[in-house]
Amino acid sequence: MSIKGVCPVLAVPFTSEGEVDYDSFASLVEWIISLNTQSVLFFGVASENIKLSDPERISLLEMLLELRQGTPLQVITTVADHSSELAVKRAREYQTMGVDFINILPPTFFNPTAHQVREHISRILEAVHLPVVVQHLPQAGGMSDVGELMPLAEKYSNFQIVKCEANPPSESIRRVAAMSNGRVKTLIGWGGIFWREGYEAGAQGIQPGCGITDLYHWAERALLKGDISEFEKRLDRFIPSVTYLIENLDRLIQAEKHILFRRGIIATDYCRNPTIELDTKSLNEIEKVLALVQEVQLDG
Repeated sequence: MSIKGVCPVLAVPFTSEGEVDYDSFASLVEWIISLNTQSVLFFGVASENIKLSDPERISLLEMLLELRQGTPLQVITTVADHSSELAVKRAREYQTMGVDFINILPPTFFNPTAHQVREHISRILEAVHLPVVVQHLPQAGGMSDVGELMPLAEKYSNFQIVKCEANPPSESIRRVAAMSNGRVKTLIGWGGIFWREGYEAGAQGIQPGCGITDLYHWAERALLKGDISEFEKRLDRFIPSVTYLIENLDRLIQAEKHILFRRGIIATDYCRNPTIELDTKSLNEIEKVLALVQEVQLDG
């Protein structure tokens, strides 16, 4: 099993009162599947993971796993607990539920040492037999050098992928490949804004937000044909907008929700508080993206 290509991070829709909108979530998942998407990441930052209760997470994941039955969609589920004991329990629970991959977001609270982060990841790797993705997010603290993760790959065969979120990620991608002799693969996070550089460095996929999953697939089709020039032209039509929006993660999350709402995929663009209002430039960038969506749909 592996993760390649476009692997969107699913949003969690809410009602105008801030309750989980399960009907809209079903609509979102069905739309993602209709695009022939091969994998999704759930409970990422773009899922507003830190604003969900445990019962909500379980109900949403049960729905996702039910809806993907009979499709090729693989589900990667995030364990983001800062307590190793809770992280192990959560990883085992998700494994029992039937997810395909565990994604580990390493702890950053109170600035743990690199040794403490490795110990945390080790305990999860030992607790499950599923393949594991480990996020390397140096902006959040913890490990600045992706190489500090790689001794774990020598010890645990289920450590299979690093999600490289350094800006830019190219050096991290090459270091993972070199230090693991190519065994450990890499994905690009951070909205896929470094997709072309990451692809050149050897990454096998991206994990952006889900609001314009079809545009990412549109760019991917050119890449799969080997038409790098067309791939870059297509990226240049929407990645500049994503680059602006992702400068502030609250802004990106709100923008993703607004795009999904405007497209009729979810019923509201409500984000749980605290959140932000979209500024004029953000709304203008969203209009550009929505116009491109229409253009691409008309072109078939």
